[in-house]
Amino acid sequence: MENKKRILITGATSGVGKAAAMALAGSENELILIARNEKKGEAIKREILNLNPSAKVCLLFGDLSLLQDIRKVARQFQNKFESLDVLINCAGLVSSDRVETSEGIEQTLAVNYLSHYLLSNLLLPELKKSNQGRIINVASLIPPIAKVNFDDLNSEKNYNGIKAYLQSKVADVMFTYDLAEELKHTNVTVNAVHPGVVKTNLGVNTSKGFLYLFVKFSEKFVAITPEKSAKRIVYLATDPGLSKITGKYFKGGKKPVATNSFSNNPENKKKLKKLSIQMAGLGESV
Repeated sequence: MENKKRILITGATSGVGKAAAMALAGSENELILIARNEKKGEAIKREILNLNPSAKVCLLFGDLSLLQDIRKVARQFQNKFESLDVLINCAGLVSSDRVETSEGIEQTLAVNYLSHYLLSNLLLPELKKSNQGRIINVASLIPPIAKVNFDDLNSEKNYNGIKAYLQSKVADVMFTYDLAEELKHTNVTVNAVHPGVVKTNLGVNTSKGFLYLFVKFSEKFVAITPEKSAKRIVYLATDPGLSKITGKYFKGGKKPVATNSFSNNPENKKKLKKLSIQMAGLGESV
């Protein structure tokens, strides 16, 4: 592992995000964890300090389904810290029912994609101040049929939990490719990773019917542990050999793999960027 890094992790109170935080909590690293629930945030901080009393852990609180909270958290970070070495966008959810946030955005899209998109863009100045900044978007398996429905990105006409989840994760990968291209002449790299099918509570409380059965089956028969999954994230966050690798998708091995044709289509990436700028309320200069 390289020398001390300042690492910000979303979704760090449970599952893969928590396992990644525990794995990265060496005394040489400084962790900033974003939590929606204050009690859960304090609990993971205590757990890390019990494991390593010399660990440096800072908590920021915000609901990543809300753009206003993401902006608030970004400001809090910027008021406390000059630079950022690694941003790990790990927050995620899957839901059988369509839930709309108070800002009018479908929740799966808001948490799984827009939070990654907006937070990454807001913290780019701090990442550029690092010797070698890294953004890691925790995506998913991208099957050949997975795509973004540009005519119904917010799933208002026809909601399906699995399709909404896959759409958000394809968007993550497309954003990874697009931002990496934008930043290719900077010191910031952007990569995506499939964490594997993981034994977590993701989807257990928010899914029903077929989706619930699928989640439980995967958890019991297919899934790997969060700790094993976290190794994939730690590799991308810390391996010195990846300092020049950007715009790639990793599926578990140490070499990147290709994703489907939809995610690599330049016109699709252009459409997604335009819609993302509008939904996130960012200027065209981003």
